Parts: sequence; structure tokens; C-alpha cells
Amino acid sequence: MSSDKDSRLQLRVVSPSRLLVEAEVLEVQVPGLDGYLGIWPGHRPLNACLGRGELVYRTVLGREERVSITGGLVRVVDDKILVFTGMEDDD
Repeated sequence: MSSDKDSRLQLRVVSPSRLLVEAEVLEVQVPGLDGYLGIWPGHRPLNACLGRGELVYRTVLGREERVSITGGLVRVVDDKILVFTGMEDDD
């Protein structure tokens, strides 16, 4: 990759009530209907349905973060990931 900036993704996770996550990340794992999907910089465009599970992402500082979701949709275009989820589990 040509620069450090090229090896990052912009992640947004949105529920009907609020923005759950807005972060610059290194990688994302989402619960697809048939198992987890891994998304890294340079991923091809993707639209997919999500199942119940944990969305896991690694921040640019190397921390692993998790968000419980109950399904939804994911869209990946130009290193931007947008996740629409029906609702989130309150922790």
C-alpha cells in the first residue's frame, strides 16, 4: 500500500435511534447470514444481509472493539463501511 492512510477503513454503525460507532479502523468482522465476513482495506464493493452476533473491529490504535447487533445490512464501497442494524443490545 502506498501510505498508512490507504490501509484504513471508515466505519459507521447506525441503528434507528442513534449512531453506534463512527471510527477509523484497520479491519472489521461482521456476522453474515452464513458466518462471519472479514473486511480489510481494498475490499471490493459489497452489499450483504447481517445476522445476529457481534460486529468486531480493530482500531488504528490496535484495540479490538465489539458491538452486539441483531441483524441488518452492510455496505462496503471505497474503504467505507456502513452498517445498518435494527437495534443494539444495551450493555
